[in-house]
Amino acid sequence: IGSENMDKTREFFTSVKKYLSNIKKQSKVNNFVQDYYNKYSYGYSEVNDGQLLMKLQNYNMSLNVPYLATGQSGYFHEQIMSNGLGSFKLNPQDIEDAKFISKCFGKNTAYSSNNTPITYATLLGTTEFNYASQSFPAGIYEDVFQCSPDHDFPIQPLVGEKEEDYYLRVLEYQINSYNQFDSINKQEVLNRGKRLIHNFCGFDNKMYLIPISDLLNVKASFGDVNGLRDGNVSGENASQIVNNLQSLSQLLSEYNIDYNNLYDNPNMDNEFGIALYGVISTDKIQYIDVKRKYDIIQRKALELGYSWGDVIPNNIYLDINSTIKR
Repeated sequence: IGSENMDKTREFFTSVKKYLSNIKKQSKVNNFVQDYYNKYSYGYSEVNDGQLLMKLQNYNMSLNVPYLATGQSGYFHEQIMSNGLGSFKLNPQDIEDAKFISKCFGKNTAYSSNNTPITYATLLGTTEFNYASQSFPAGIYEDVFQCSPDHDFPIQPLVGEKEEDYYLRVLEYQINSYNQFDSINKQEVLNRGKRLIHNFCGFDNKMYLIPISDLLNVKASFGDVNGLRDGNVSGENASQIVNNLQSLSQLLSEYNIDYNNLYDNPNMDNEFGIALYGVISTDKIQYIDVKRKYDIIQRKALELGYSWGDVIPNNIYLDINSTIKR
């Protein structure tokens, strides 16, 4: 009896801990931005691309402290909320799987490299919906699934096809297309790929909203600094490069960027974004859930009248690519 009571007590406190954790997470959701995103991403006719962009821009500049935004895979969400932006990485099994698959395609990768914590952000707007809509980080997408950097689908999905089944089909397609692939490793690659796909496709991705006032003392640059993003520079050399960079406040000042009129300055263009170096605390960060591109085109196909099992045409994405296509 004592053991049963102990189990029930443990179960009770586990439930309370989970409940409090969920309350804490929910308090960080930005309901205003989430509502507009939900209306647009599911094809409601009253909100189009231009309206959404204007609404978000006006909302951001109406705040006493405007946001920078960064889109991330939901795979990293728990790490981000616990440890901050910039500190997340793949788990060891996924690193091993990614390296194994990449090597079979003739690539040597360094997924475990996290020498310099970097977060790439832009002003709150449609660009970050694009980054958040991708199912996989760029390295995984390009090196494991051999897909293009623009994240176009290499083969056409079928209406109703589960995303996990689709990307496993993509991986098999790439294996069969690679003349030098060692057939002995095919099943091993598919098994490892299936595990990776499952780990990345099980939840919504996120767009994080960071108050600029919390970033003014953070080291920053417009676009990449050679060697830092790809991990070619590490240790003391990387630290020295970062230390010699300007803070975001200094960067804004040097380029004469008005803190209260950010969208009108060409230096804040979304093409390259702002690289922020170091771990960024999540204390004041909010976020929204973002649907993956794959889910959006599936919904779009059904709205257009395609039937279950139909091939989804490549141009179905044109109506929404100005908002979420990378």
